[in-house]
Amino acid sequence: MTTSPVVVLTGASGGIGGETARRLVREGASVALLDRDSTRLAALAAELGDRAEPYEVDVTDPASLAEVMRRIIDRFGGIDVLIANAGISGPRATVAAIEPEAFERVVEINLLGVWRTVRAALPHVMERRGHILLTCSLAAAIPCPTLAAYGATKAAVESFGRALRIELARTGTSVGLAYFGAVDTPLVRGLITRPDLADGSAKMPKVIGAPIAPSRAARAIVTGVRRRSRSVHAPWWVPALLALRVPLSWADRLAAAFPPLTRLIHGPAPR
Repeated sequence: MTTSPVVVLTGASGGIGGETARRLVREGASVALLDRDSTRLAALAAELGDRAEPYEVDVTDPASLAEVMRRIIDRFGGIDVLIANAGISGPRATVAAIEPEAFERVVEINLLGVWRTVRAALPHVMERRGHILLTCSLAAAIPCPTLAAYGATKAAVESFGRALRIELARTGTSVGLAYFGAVDTPLVRGLITRPDLADGSAKMPKVIGAPIAPSRAARAIVTGVRRRSRSVHAPWWVPALLALRVPLSWADRLAAAFPPLTRLIHGPAPR
């Protein structure tokens, strides 16, 4: 990569995306900001100045993505880094209760959106022997009851990224995967303060239970991009949990009996 790389960032107007864009610009990168939220996108671009350019796009639309990549090449001359960060959680509901359209919308954005973004940018990143970073989350390695679609898509993105890494190994283009614990976003804040989960969160060690600031995730992303890292993570304990994913799978039965989790899935016990 060049010393002043051109970075394409999806999900740019969100907490992690916005902090990542700010840090990238501070470190001298030019950033193409991709998101569906045109208002927040324009505000962020105005804040960041000439090194940032906003592009309103839906990552589920292949034709729009192809057109945006063409415009990015016209504006910046090439693409050194792709950070596929766009994603949604979907509604909190069991598999039996969730509306099929809601479940499939998560798959459409979190998995197919990543695939379509990578496909649209890939020739340009390969031309510069650049780097691709996919946000796949700690949810790729642990079960996510009542957020099954989210967990399934993040596991799929992890598998997709590992396959892509092997396919690109001889091209000089590298692929990294980002794993984060809870990040202090409105979604996570609302989840951990729910009455049916608050007591479970309170019983967790503070180092695990407390969400990290989006700036910490952004710092990990930018450092990982600079080093072309295979794995990016925050906080520090995430790699240990990833390494334990197979033995921890034996604890699914115990997790199913954990009182805060049973209340989340089945509701309060009848009185």
